[in-house]
Amino acid sequence: MSDPNTEWMRKLKETDPLREKTFTPEKMEAIVMKTVHSRRKSPRNKQKPRVFAYTAAIAVAAVLLVGILPSGPYTGWLLNAFGGGWNVGEQAMPPISSVPPTETGQPETEPPSETASPTLTGKLREHLPFSTESEMTISIHDNQSGGDYQVPAGRNYVILQSLNWVDLTFAKAPKADSETSVFLRFTVDNQSYEIPYRLETNTVEWMGQSFYMDDGTMLLMHRLLQPQSKLGIIAQLFEQAQQEQENDQVERSNDVYASDRLEVNGRDYNGWEKELEKLIPKSEQNYYNIQTEKMDNIRQYESGILTLNLSVVFEDSTFQTKDNIRVGSTEAEVLKALGKPNLKSASKWSYQIGDFNRFHLYFQDGKVAYVVLTLPL
Repeated sequence: MSDPNTEWMRKLKETDPLREKTFTPEKMEAIVMKTVHSRRKSPRNKQKPRVFAYTAAIAVAAVLLVGILPSGPYTGWLLNAFGGGWNVGEQAMPPISSVPPTETGQPETEPPSETASPTLTGKLREHLPFSTESEMTISIHDNQSGGDYQVPAGRNYVILQSLNWVDLTFAKAPKADSETSVFLRFTVDNQSYEIPYRLETNTVEWMGQSFYMDDGTMLLMHRLLQPQSKLGIIAQLFEQAQQEQENDQVERSNDVYASDRLEVNGRDYNGWEKELEKLIPKSEQNYYNIQTEKMDNIRQYESGILTLNLSVVFEDSTFQTKDNIRVGSTEAEVLKALGKPNLKSASKWSYQIGDFNRFHLYFQDGKVAYVVLTLPL
């Protein structure tokens, strides 16, 4: 029976058992008539039950054969059942889904689960695709304005300082709910890399997570992107003074001053720090303090006071020294009231209290623009 060359197998391959049904009602009627005719010719003996048994067996076999044959043309499944194999080019039917159908009749499948990004730890530089020690250029691209701003080579260290020392555990920021429009662009070895940055929160995004940058980055970004803002103007003047000092465009003096002459409204830095704790700031902008390795913020007060990292900035003329040095005072008035500063450049005069310069005057157009008290590290 397993020989595929037998006559009955050949015929079965050449026919379609369902479309060309050979066991028709006419055939069945002919078999029944033939059986009746045989019974009439045969003597009534003990063979009668056997004839009926044969007839019933044939009918049952025919019904079963029709029921188990698959629909469509013959594909050789019988050959496989009797020891043969699949023919080349034939495919097995896929299994029926065991998932219960929904109301629409489609199998209900589980939605793919979103894989959460692993929590980043360590320093930000450890997760970047480039080395912060490589020679590079840094620029800023603003999608909203379409502007591109080149970071001066001498200020690259401000941003790199954040990338190097921001601790991802302590500087973690809430996930942003809007698209970023500003990008830090780093060009290293003819390869360009982008890090999304948010000016309003002073955060960068990396691998789906947000982190605060330091205050230096915040001031630099305001100077480049919002030069007319309060932070942008301060950052510009502070940067100018720093460049003058870095270029050694300064005069030095060893004069000693009484500390009370360098207080503002009768308070030094520590006194103002305690006083400001009683006031509610008008606004706060968070940053990661790389010196203390903690979160901190820049605070602006209604009265005209701004607090930066270890600095209290007075931008209103109501705040003055015992000698009436205030915002708006001229260089000549300062020299007459206080004398020569210990460190003097075109835009910044610093006076020493104890071992450190703690009282500073920033000049713009020959007049005091800001009075600043600092606490040395």
